[in-house]
Amino acid sequence: MKNHLRLAVALCSCLLASVQSQQVETIPSSPAYYARNARNVDLLCRVDKPIEQCRIRLPGPSAATYDVASLPAGVQHIGDESRGECGVRLEQFTADRIGKFVCIVLVGGQQYEGAIEVGQRVKPGPAELKISKYTTLVDGGVQANQTLKARCVSRQGLPAASLSWLLDNKPLDERLVKPAQITTDMKDQQMLLTVQQEVNLYVTPEYNGMTLVCIAKHPDIQREQRTSFPLNVKFAPEEIPHIYIDELPESGSATVNITIHANPKPTTRWTVNGRMIKEGESVGIYQAYYPREIKDNDAYTVLLKNNDCTKERARLFTLEASNLLGTQTYIIKAVRVDEDGAEVNDIPHEGDELREDSNGSTYWLISVWTFFCSVIATRLL
Repeated sequence: MKNHLRLAVALCSCLLASVQSQQVETIPSSPAYYARNARNVDLLCRVDKPIEQCRIRLPGPSAATYDVASLPAGVQHIGDESRGECGVRLEQFTADRIGKFVCIVLVGGQQYEGAIEVGQRVKPGPAELKISKYTTLVDGGVQANQTLKARCVSRQGLPAASLSWLLDNKPLDERLVKPAQITTDMKDQQMLLTVQQEVNLYVTPEYNGMTLVCIAKHPDIQREQRTSFPLNVKFAPEEIPHIYIDELPESGSATVNITIHANPKPTTRWTVNGRMIKEGESVGIYQAYYPREIKDNDAYTVLLKNNDCTKERARLFTLEASNLLGTQTYIIKAVRVDEDGAEVNDIPHEGDELREDSNGSTYWLISVWTFFCSVIATRLL
């Protein structure tokens, strides 16, 4: 009895393996979309064993089943049954050929089916790129240090368009891109597909001037569709921890030149030895200039000119820069600096060598006196 059960199980396993091995492959895979009036459209089914019989149902309103030896006009048989192929070629794809193509094959006495959903390609509408209504906007731009949510939509196409993203002409990090979502829309009695995708980008001042681009590709679009959103990032004047400039000359004029980053353009004022000099004004020997933008990259040059260094050589300058997002104060020290603008602390000043020699002599005298006292004390003891 046990042997019969084992044999039955073995036979079932072999039959199951045989059935699984006869899965029908379709070329192209389903769904497949074609342009109106496309010519020589091939629809093919394939198995891994010879086909004993090949029958088909054509896409369209008719549910008739045809033997490949008796196909209607405009349809040709393709494929070699001995190689496991069963298919047809549509001489011209028309609107009445939208639907499901079905192949019915007989292999080893068993019947199998494969199917391809066939549709007409539809060009989608222009791609749209929008940002979330919850984005904080300032002065016509995006405030820095927030997550910018942007969404790209390509509407009512067949098949759905494929979307991709660029930031500053480079592919956007995939971790910032959410999976695409596809929804259906009915138009002119045809089911069309709309695809949309969202990115979450944390914008900082460094993103200012970059461009976020969404690209939509579709078989019916000869050139990819691009829609973009320029990143005009707004931020307060940025901090500069330590600013050192070289000492001012003993005579003639000199200019303090500082570069700061801000968007929008800041207003500035200087303070030197208790005197305040606003941009565009002159106070005594000092003249403050308006900030000058450097190549549209949110950097500004701020200048303060001393017209007569013989009257005053300040060592400390305070610059205050403000825009609608905040205020930053910069402390500028005039010191001896190296070629890189770093403060030099190891330059000996006049008298340093003398003080060093004096300290050495004092140490030597103290040492001799200590030794002399110790000898006297030993003899007395």
